Amino acid sequence: MSVTRMISRRLLLGGLLLAPLCAVAGGLLDGAVLTGLNGKPAAFARYQGRTTVVNFWATWCAPCRKEMPLLSALAPRLAARQVRFVGIALDQPGEVAAYLKQLPVSYPVLLSDGEGIALMRALGNRSGGLPFTVVLDEQGRPLARIAGLVSEAELMKALPLR
Repeated sequence: MSVTRMISRRLLLGGLLLAPLCAVAGGLLDGAVLTGLNGKPAAFARYQGRTTVVNFWATWCAPCRKEMPLLSALAPRLAARQVRFVGIALDQPGEVAAYLKQLPVSYPVLLSDGEGIALMRALGNRSGGLPFTVVLDEQGRPLARIAGLVSEAELMKALPLR
């Protein structure tokens, strides 16, 4: 069994291993079952290699909907500074597709299967509440975890901008 699976399984069983997770957060995301809006598997590893803002959200989450325009505006502005944004929707594919037709975003959105809440908890969101944002460094290590509605100032402070 891989370290990622072992840690995920222990977290699901109630063991709390937050210190070791710092080293393997990117691995947890790499091992997550994610799909694109087209329904095809999507590997998170393709988003590694630079600072990545990962935002967990759902269409039914009012604070999520409120912060998405901010994230969408920041994504192209920060791309030149080697910062990527990725949304992970914890929702039904049809709901997400319909929502993104009404409110498109400038960053890729992936869909999580039923393990999305466990994945968020493994990344440090003990309550499982949405929205939840994790800033990862180039190696996939968490630099910041932000539970709830994120502000531009809070996100900019969390980013390792030079």
